[in-house]
Amino acid sequence: MLRTIRRAAFDQARTQLLSPLSLLAALAMPCVFAFVLHSFAPGRTTPDMAVGIAGIGMLNAVIVDLLGAMSKEKVWRTLYPALGSPGGLVPVVLGRLAGIAAQALVSLPGTLLVLVLAWGISPDFDWFRWLAGGLLLAIATTAVVGLLAYFLLRFPSSPGMTNGLTGILIALSALLVPNAALPAVVQPIAWLIPQSHVMAWTRGGDIPQILIALGQVVVFSAVVLASLRRLERIAREQSVPLEY
Repeated sequence: MLRTIRRAAFDQARTQLLSPLSLLAALAMPCVFAFVLHSFAPGRTTPDMAVGIAGIGMLNAVIVDLLGAMSKEKVWRTLYPALGSPGGLVPVVLGRLAGIAAQALVSLPGTLLVLVLAWGISPDFDWFRWLAGGLLLAIATTAVVGLLAYFLLRFPSSPGMTNGLTGILIALSALLVPNAALPAVVQPIAWLIPQSHVMAWTRGGDIPQILIALGQVVVFSAVVLASLRRLERIAREQSVPLEY
């Protein structure tokens, strides 16, 4: 199983690491948000701003890359051979997600470079919170968006099927503004996903925020795993088509 996960992660990096679409998703979109955000809150680059902007790139890249990866598995017709193997679909999808998470990390240094060149860097920039927050945000984002894998495999792909998802998760993840700045009705929902806790810690929060985020990552990962096992079961028992 571990060998299949490593192979799937390698295939993801081999086919998409330098993909123009992937790089555009990871770098171009967050930089646009950075210019808009800076127009309302001028000043030098701070760790929370850098991580939040990078988080937008990570989120957009993970969604785009996951959609591309699952579509390729269908086109390459690898799903049924994987379904008939001892490990099933799980190691293939987990490997793809691992590769996608690694790809998304390009947003962290890439967007920071743009921000620093444009507005400089704060004298008291906390490099540890920037690095740790960025790494945790990539893991959390992949765990949450990983739920999308079930729907991409279970149902036929259609243009625009993920439209709107990026915007919703940007708001719920508190990437641009603190959770307290969100509408009152949205705040409890935002705390249900790990990205909001990672951002709260990056903005100066305490260790419990990280512990909560890690706990939520475990929960989301377990749901992803359970959904993939369910997909395997219905594909075998009900002959649900996986390749269109």
